[in-house]
Amino acid sequence: MISSDKQGKCPVDEETKKLWLREHGNEAHPGAAASNNQLECSANAQQNEKEPQYSSNVDLSQSREISTIPRTNSDRNWIYPSEKQFYEAMMKKNWDPNSDDMKVVVPLHNSINERVWNYIKSWEDKQGGEACGGIKLTNFKGDSKKLTPRAWFRSRILHLAKPFDRHDWQIDRCGKTVDYVIDFYSTELNDANQPQQPLIYLDVRPKLNSFEGFRLRFWRSLGF
Repeated sequence: MISSDKQGKCPVDEETKKLWLREHGNEAHPGAAASNNQLECSANAQQNEKEPQYSSNVDLSQSREISTIPRTNSDRNWIYPSEKQFYEAMMKKNWDPNSDDMKVVVPLHNSINERVWNYIKSWEDKQGGEACGGIKLTNFKGDSKKLTPRAWFRSRILHLAKPFDRHDWQIDRCGKTVDYVIDFYSTELNDANQPQQPLIYLDVRPKLNSFEGFRLRFWRSLGF
């Protein structure tokens, strides 16, 4: 999903961006491209105390939305990038973005991150995080080219669609690190009264790289 080392670095891959814009009744600008490793670079919404430095004079909002996602080792939440930060991050990578797209992409980017966080909170419900004030997000990364084992099985064995993006989020639960993985899928619903509308589905689950990940999935499979 995101790279937490540089403020505002939050590219969106071309396929994802088209889905976002079409969902809101717009077609993506053909040249407004982006990266192969981030859908929601949400938390590139970082909590950086320095004022962002802008290099363009494009007329975009510089205001940043504060997420509901607490940041590890901080009493503050992660902050999403502004429209102008999003735009300039793409410009620096020579992706020729359309500034008008930012008014659609940024809010949708933020809302999807909030959905991811809510799914993680549902997994973490009654796991003890409330004892220290709740879970917090430590870091995150994305790689749309790297399939998770579940996505590989679905696409290669069951011949189902591949996810268009994959993120890894690491959370802190009272000092315990728990890793989560997220696959992003798009599906179009056929409605006789409306044109096809792409939807974004999230497959959020604990990563099977620790005992805790196996434990959480085992109990969920039993209905707990």
